[in-house]
This record gives sequence, structure tokens and C-alpha cells, in this order.
Amino acid sequence: MQEDNINFEEIGKGETTNADQSSSLFKQPIRGCYESLHAELKARCAPENFMNPYEPEKVSRANELYAEVLATNAQADEKLKSLRLRAMEELGVKFSTEQLFEKLTAVCNPKNFTGDSYNKERLELANGLYQQILMNADNIFALEEIAYEADELVTLYNKATFGSGVSHQPEIEESWWPLFWLVATIFAFILIGVILIMFENR
Repeated sequence: MQEDNINFEEIGKGETTNADQSSSLFKQPIRGCYESLHAELKARCAPENFMNPYEPEKVSRANELYAEVLATNAQADEKLKSLRLRAMEELGVKFSTEQLFEKLTAVCNPKNFTGDSYNKERLELANGLYQQILMNADNIFALEEIAYEADELVTLYNKATFGSGVSHQPEIEESWWPLFWLVATIFAFILIGVILIMFENR
């Protein structure tokens, strides 16, 4: 029987290439921490952002958007999100995903559902979400959609951790016992004192 010529160097190259292709699917989050979307819009849409290098068309569009942002209430979430979409489409700017990315990767890490916390269904859900988070780390819209599904995962995780069916009410009731005995003791001393006073006055 003729043996096949196995080229381990080529196999190694192939494995490296596959690893590189896999890691290339994962994105890096857009850095930046802002106290609100309103604050980020003001920072991202400022006309001066497009003056060096000078882009007259974008300066004009940024001027319009910036004025709208300033005129919009900081609590008007839907309006602010529509302005964010316009900024991305008209100005080509990207919005920070750093905070949401970090929150989602912490919550959806499949390791949360291994070991003592192992659950087949939850691990499968976490694994799927975690992959999507890494692949969309720079896409604020995709991460916001994933966040809705992650809320469900958080609920399941909390139920698994804290919702074992054991009532914590007895612990709460037990915490009142020292106060109860203190009040009872004081009341007993007062009652004894009143009785003694009554006997002395006879």
C-alpha cells in the first residue's frame, strides 16, 4: 500500500488561515463613553468635525443636524434615534458601542451557564447571542436588537440563580425577633413598675 505524502507544514498553514478567517468575523467596538445619546449626538454632529479635512457638503448637513439636536429634548429617545440614523447615513459617522458591548458580553458570556449553573437551553441561547455580539461589536443597531433578547436571558439567569422556590420570608420575619423581644421586655418592666406603684399607694 502506498502511503500518502502528508505535508504537515501545509496543514498548519490551513489551520492558521481558518483561525484568521474566524477571528476576522469578530469586530471591535466603537470606543467612546457619553452620558446620553443627546450628548453623543452633539459631539458626533458638530460641524467642526468635517472642517479638517474640509468637506463642505458634510459641514452643511452637520450644521442642519446639529441645530436639530440642540432643539431636541434630551429625553426624546425616538427623535434622538432618528437623528442618529440620519447622522450615520448623511455624515457617515459611527456611534459608540463600547458601553452596550461590554454589558452584553458580560451578561451573555456562555461561561455564565456552565459548571454549577449549567443549563443546556440557556447555554445554547447565550452561545448564539454571544457570537452575534462579537460579530456586530461596531453596529449599534444590531446590538440594540440583541439587547432585547439578552433581557430575556438575564431574566432566565436571575430565575436560575435566585428563583429556586425557596421563600426568603422566614429570614425577614426572623430579623424582627430581636426588636420584638426588646419591646416585650420594656413593656414587661413598665407593667411591673406600674403594679409596684399601685401596691405602694394602697
